[in-house]
Amino acid sequence: MDRHTLLDTYQKLEERLAKLNFMSLWQSFTKRPYALYTDESMCFCGELLPKPDYFYGNTAIEYDSKMIAIWMLKQEQIETDEDLDKLAAKLVHEMFHVMQMENGESRFPHDLELIAFPLNPELVALAKREDDLLEQYANMMTPGNEAFEDEQEQRNLDATTILSRIAEIRSFMRTLSDGAIINEWRTETVEGIAEFVGFKSLRQLNSSLAAKEITVSIMNLRKATDALDHRRHSYYAGPLLCSLAETAEIDFDRSFASERTLWELIEEQIIAKPDVSKKRELTLTDEELREANVIVEQEKARREEKLTSFQAKFPVEEPIQATICGYDPMNIVRVGDYLLSTSFLMINHEGEQRRLMGEHLIRMKPGDFWNVEALYAPER
Repeated sequence: MDRHTLLDTYQKLEERLAKLNFMSLWQSFTKRPYALYTDESMCFCGELLPKPDYFYGNTAIEYDSKMIAIWMLKQEQIETDEDLDKLAAKLVHEMFHVMQMENGESRFPHDLELIAFPLNPELVALAKREDDLLEQYANMMTPGNEAFEDEQEQRNLDATTILSRIAEIRSFMRTLSDGAIINEWRTETVEGIAEFVGFKSLRQLNSSLAAKEITVSIMNLRKATDALDHRRHSYYAGPLLCSLAETAEIDFDRSFASERTLWELIEEQIIAKPDVSKKRELTLTDEELREANVIVEQEKARREEKLTSFQAKFPVEEPIQATICGYDPMNIVRVGDYLLSTSFLMINHEGEQRRLMGEHLIRMKPGDFWNVEALYAPER
């Protein structure tokens, strides 16, 4: 991408961001500085500059002693006006991360624990039940649903009912996962709320496109469940939970001061509502369990196949005592005590940080989430 296109895109995004009412997206939220960048250049505050070496991915990062949002720009993201509307909303998502970090957000997921989430068919079946409820709510949100649009009291009741059923499911999941579900809830808190704010900005820019995105989100939610991708699932479940909470008139603490996750804040209040039915025993059907078992077995086979492929590419073991200090959470898989990274990984070895870009296979200390025992290299 040439520098002219980079600057032109920045200006088009500035026009869109200027239309937004940031305070209506989240209390005290304001536009944050941001940089668009390519492999060689960046546009920051309307000025074309060389791209800093440490820029990677789309995130919130420190630059020139302050937090900014950054976005790696690709040509396919800017082909149409709708593409630019969606890109503006994605930038709002990253700006919200800047706000989170500036305000002491602490509920970040432990990603290296999340990728070791139990492969349990019962948990998968429960997640699919929850997806059904979230889709039910998404359908209620669809423009043209007059009952949902016109009756505030009915909207509140419907959202409360759905949240109470989700609470039953999640209570069971908390027990079944031995607490591991907390990292999915943390991801919903940090990423899901940012997605919610980004969605609301898209709705301000292009309401019809935002309505279409609800359908896309449900499709992606179900795909993430079937792939046992808990982090990606949170990106789609989180915004729907936020919307449900707002509709049910539940406060989920907008100060960033709480140590409890988005879901825990919702759960506490939904259980306390006098019109919520008492907790019921959940029973999964044989069909639900059969379907979930197929998903789990397929995912186990996929991971083992990927591990075998990596072991063939990287057969030479190099013992090392190191710790992981950076990673791309969307592109890392754990199989037993092996980590398979396809994007970016950083380790700390004897006080020196080492970047591992592209495909890499490492072996962790048994049962450990941070300590590395071996790297694997190709045949020399």
